[in-house]
Amino acid sequence: MFKKFFTAAVLSASVLFGAQYAQAADYMLKLQTWYSPTTAIASQYFAEQVKKLTAGKVEIQVFTSGELVGSENILKSVKSGMIDIGHGTGHHFTENKMGTVEAGLPMSWTNPVEAKYIFDKCGLRELISSEYARNGVVYLGPAYTVPFTTLSKTPINSLEDMKKMNIRAVGATAKALTKLGINCVNLPPEDIYLALTTGQIDGVVYGSAAEYVETKFFEVAPYLNVTPILDPVVDSFFINKRLWERFPDDIKAAFSAAAQMTEFVYYMWGMDESIKAIDTVFKGKVTTFPDEDIQKLTEAAAQVWNEEAQKFPETAKGVEILKNYAKSTGRLQ
Repeated sequence: MFKKFFTAAVLSASVLFGAQYAQAADYMLKLQTWYSPTTAIASQYFAEQVKKLTAGKVEIQVFTSGELVGSENILKSVKSGMIDIGHGTGHHFTENKMGTVEAGLPMSWTNPVEAKYIFDKCGLRELISSEYARNGVVYLGPAYTVPFTTLSKTPINSLEDMKKMNIRAVGATAKALTKLGINCVNLPPEDIYLALTTGQIDGVVYGSAAEYVETKFFEVAPYLNVTPILDPVVDSFFINKRLWERFPDDIKAAFSAAAQMTEFVYYMWGMDESIKAIDTVFKGKVTTFPDEDIQKLTEAAAQVWNEEAQKFPETAKGVEILKNYAKSTGRLQ
């Protein structure tokens, strides 16, 4: 169904955009993503759709993590024009005041439909677009990735189980877990496997079942708790402002359409791979948190939201959107 939907979307968009252009590429552009060569699925898809929608008038070469610049410098490099298009996650960019809210604070949303609703209907997308404009680039839109779930060496059935462990978690997620009495360890991704092997940590909050298989973390930590701390984490696509302003309206429309078509590409890939992993690698080793623990997580997360709101007026506006939505669903009083 997913493949049929995107095939139909591509064909329809091609009718609208493709016939207007000659075959020769007029624009040869560079895009850098923060993903590795094996997981740069969304960026590759985006580049393919732009080419199709412009009938080859725009070609995009995709560079993966670290090939041109460090992931934390993608936004600066797109602003300067060193890179034409960026695909990154907002909390990597220290200059982005909305970065942590944009990528997703813990328990901000609990499924991709909620995330899209909060972005598109509650005003979060507009705030994020304004922040990217302040940083000198044009925001093309979000790219929904995967849920933050928990992998561990022994089963986690409750928050009480986690309190007996050292958990690798970073940023706002670590702050929320710490408020619940859970000991969190800050480690870069490249150190996680060894830390699990040596017993420095007992578990990790990093991604979905698909990521835990792709990184091979499951080899030393075979148990998966699938209750998401956040579902999904959200990335962004953005483009150099001067380049964007040179585009005619029809090419701008093609880029916007491609960005919209790409929104759930990685999420769907992650879901497909996670379902396979749960049925095979993690079979019989999957747990969830009880409802009362989910409520405790939400309340601890809301304290972190309030702390984030104190940093900048921009984050305060974003947190207000999150709180209003959580109250409307009954998750917060």
